[in-house]
Amino acid sequence: MSFSALELQRAADAEGMRFPPYVLDQIVAAIDSGKHIILTGPPGTGKTTLAYQAAQVAKRAMLCAGYLPTTATTEWTTFETIGGLQPSAEGLIFRPGLFVDAIETGRWLVIDELNRSNFDRAFGQLFTVLSGSAVVLPFKRSASSRPISLVPQGVDIPEDTEPIKVPSTWRIIATMNVFDKNLLFDMSYALMRRFAFIEVGTPSDDDFVELLGGPGSLITRLLCLREFSDLGPAVFLDAAKYVARRGADGVSDSRLLFEVFYAYFLPQFEGMDEETATKLYRTIEPLFDPEEQAEAQRTVAEVLGVELVI
Repeated sequence: MSFSALELQRAADAEGMRFPPYVLDQIVAAIDSGKHIILTGPPGTGKTTLAYQAAQVAKRAMLCAGYLPTTATTEWTTFETIGGLQPSAEGLIFRPGLFVDAIETGRWLVIDELNRSNFDRAFGQLFTVLSGSAVVLPFKRSASSRPISLVPQGVDIPEDTEPIKVPSTWRIIATMNVFDKNLLFDMSYALMRRFAFIEVGTPSDDDFVELLGGPGSLITRLLCLREFSDLGPAVFLDAAKYVARRGADGVSDSRLLFEVFYAYFLPQFEGMDEETATKLYRTIEPLFDPEEQAEAQRTVAEVLGVELVI
């Protein structure tokens, strides 16, 4: 099996996922051209799932042995990513970090919410490796062994080192909820050109309607909320599951829609100003009966911390 957009599409279809045109083709082209990938876009568009799917398809295509998933944090240092010394019964030994572990085990590294990390502190020596050069780590496997080096394929092994070779097929696939321009300034040019930035936007309304078909299809009435925020499919799919279950209790459509609006969607609009919040309420008001209209008016004002102009 090859690593192709067709195989990615099949994986996405199996998960009930929809992606905008060309996204899957971009991923395949980036991987084939030797790039690591950063998937950007709004929350809930399936970036993390897509990263996992890409790694799984790559495994079936024998490009890797699977993937190592992790979530970036502000506390990341080179100890978590590259590795460091830790005590053992045999004394201090080198414990590989996430990056080195993924390389040694032949797995792709999938990093969720990459923008949470401090790049200089977290990536450390990997900056040099991703830029195409070998680097010698200040660690040994044991007291009698040679220093460890990370060596990209095709690069000479530093003299008198124990190399960890980085295959040409090894990749990092990372996600970011927004395209953080500050990220570009934090990266060196040599590192930045190793990544392809690919936007995973939200699907069309037609795709949403198709995705939301079935017992929870009532939720399509809330697609009007996309006017106020570029909401991805994930929140709608979660809400549809709730509707399918709660609908079995025999509550009215008005009650169902209010409950999912309050539970799943209203928190997405934090920071909305008074005028826009009023427009938001006016948009959903026709969906509710008088009792739920009153509840919606009250909760929109309270949760968003605004005074509605009614």
